Amino acid sequence: MWRTFRGHLTASDRIDLLLRDADAEYPGSFGARVIFALRGVGEDDAFGPTWKQPAPTDADALWRKVASEPPATDVGAALSACLKALGLTLRPLDVPRLTPNSRLLVAGPSAIASVATAFARGQDLAWADQVTCVATPPPHRHVAAVCAALLAAKPTHIIGASELLPPQARFDQQLVSEDADPADRALVETRRV
Repeated sequence: MWRTFRGHLTASDRIDLLLRDADAEYPGSFGARVIFALRGVGEDDAFGPTWKQPAPTDADALWRKVASEPPATDVGAALSACLKALGLTLRPLDVPRLTPNSRLLVAGPSAIASVATAFARGQDLAWADQVTCVATPPPHRHVAAVCAALLAAKPTHIIGASELLPPQARFDQQLVSEDADPADRALVETRRV
């Protein structure tokens, strides 16, 4: 089907189209505006006007690599693959029992992935309503953002270390993994539960 449709489009165009389509279907999960905290980029634009597509040779190699790997079968496997692709190592974290009333403040890609995996196993849990992720580095933001798509949720609430948490925000639990950015860790640890 792609060979019939593509015409003069390259693998770089294909990747760009897939990412834009995924960002439209799962807002805030795949676009660079969230991952890189791009200011002044509209919510209906995944990348903004200054974004450059990957070079054709890089895109071809990336496409072949991704197409040759078996797809993830569950949220945990998908997040492990995501962390690996971002050059991060998953360090599983014990997540306390979650209820529909739990409110979590989470920092660190391993903590985010562990909590998302727990949410996937739980019932009556709402990721976007119950979890706030403190993630400043783009790879950490990417892990947090993609959780919304994996959990079929509204966009993940992500803040950077330089942002302020709303004073009325209530959190029952804080989870910080060893791989959290120091500034993100400091923000979470200064916030009282």
